[in-house]
Amino acid sequence: MRRLILTSILLFTPLASAQQTTVSAITPAAGPDQGGTTVAITGSNLHTKVNCLLPCPPRVFFGEIGVDAVEESSQRLTVVTPAHEPGVVDVTVLLAGEEPVVVKNGFTYLASPDAAYEQVLLPIYVKGVVPGANGTRWATDFWLRNNGTANVTLAPWDCAPTVVCPPVFPLTLTLEGGRSIHNPELLSSGGRSNPSQLLYISDPTNVSMSLRVADISRNTLNGGTDLPVVRERDVLRSTTQLFNVPLDAQKFRVLLRIYELAYTDARFVVRIYPHDDDSAQPAHIATLTAATPQTGAFRNEAAYAQLDVSDLLKLRKAWPAAARIEVQPVIPGSRFWAVVSLTNNETELVTLVTPQ
Repeated sequence: MRRLILTSILLFTPLASAQQTTVSAITPAAGPDQGGTTVAITGSNLHTKVNCLLPCPPRVFFGEIGVDAVEESSQRLTVVTPAHEPGVVDVTVLLAGEEPVVVKNGFTYLASPDAAYEQVLLPIYVKGVVPGANGTRWATDFWLRNNGTANVTLAPWDCAPTVVCPPVFPLTLTLEGGRSIHNPELLSSGGRSNPSQLLYISDPTNVSMSLRVADISRNTLNGGTDLPVVRERDVLRSTTQLFNVPLDAQKFRVLLRIYELAYTDARFVVRIYPHDDDSAQPAHIATLTAATPQTGAFRNEAAYAQLDVSDLLKLRKAWPAAARIEVQPVIPGSRFWAVVSLTNNETELVTLVTPQ
């Protein structure tokens, strides 16, 4: 696929004398590994000193991940840290047309309390039955088993109504070796604003899981659809492709779902291309923001966004019969997953198109 890459074009303005950029302080000098910390970088001559035909804001790298400054002046840059693995990183200030200024070991990423756990995404998880379109009634079926001999800790967990809850966070459940749980009632789901569920497992090596969603009003016609349980090894960090998505609104309800695991607010660019033509221009481009009101460690939902492709098909334009959908994260350090669900308008059977 042919791509056009634009770079900033600089028009240098003569300076009366050399103005050296310096950094005197980074405040705060530490923050959580999920990013999102507003950091002030103070010093001298921190503003861009050249005129650009295209925007060229100061760029700050935390280790190898760069972000643009959200505010700039001669004495101060303000940036928001990207997500990063825990540890100490160099901070590099890069101004257009100048040598980078490196502050060795300038910022420390602190491990969140949930860093000792593997974060697992259940893309759709409901307790009980949820009504849907065309008289459907949806339910999920979730199994988790500890196949090992050592105990495994699960979080976050709710406290039983008849029990006095201890004043600790998070509440957890200990799953002994060789034990299984099915549709756990106390798996924390309070306050969720979207269909996702996040679960944290202390030692996932010997843990197996299965998740299924079904329209129980038609359980004599099909047994439902297996959903991926998204573990750390499955999480996406760069642009992904979803191939051969049928664009037939008469047959299917087509929904793109995006889940963000690192941030509570992250933007994505979605491009819909004809499936069989790599040189074609996108039939549609959209920007989505995956968000959740939850913050902090052990949140029980991912940041979430969806695009109803079926609604797009109502636009008067020439749509291809099948599409390749490209999902590109905008924010550095994004950790996400994406899926297209195809719901048959006659049978209500769900088919999934997963990342490749």
